[in-house]
Amino acid sequence: MQRVLQVGVRKHLKKHIYGPLVKLSSFFQQICTKTLFVYDLDKLEEDIIIILCKLEKIFPPAFFVPMVHLTVHLPREPKLAGPV
Repeated sequence: MQRVLQVGVRKHLKKHIYGPLVKLSSFFQQICTKTLFVYDLDKLEEDIIIILCKLEKIFPPAFFVPMVHLTVHLPREPKLAGPV
């Protein structure tokens, strides 16, 4: 999903819709890497807020359930408890 989404939706969606979806996919790729650095996690923590704001402009409010909001907390968890 992290790699296929980027390639699969490019031709079918407009750039303002495609961009945040690719950035969300890239966010999950970076958060799932074998090695995590604190400065990368800080950058991801800032980026996910912007990504979710862009997604709020595209998708209806029903899309934003608590599970989507939890992505905001994902970069903080490895800093607090270490990678899982």
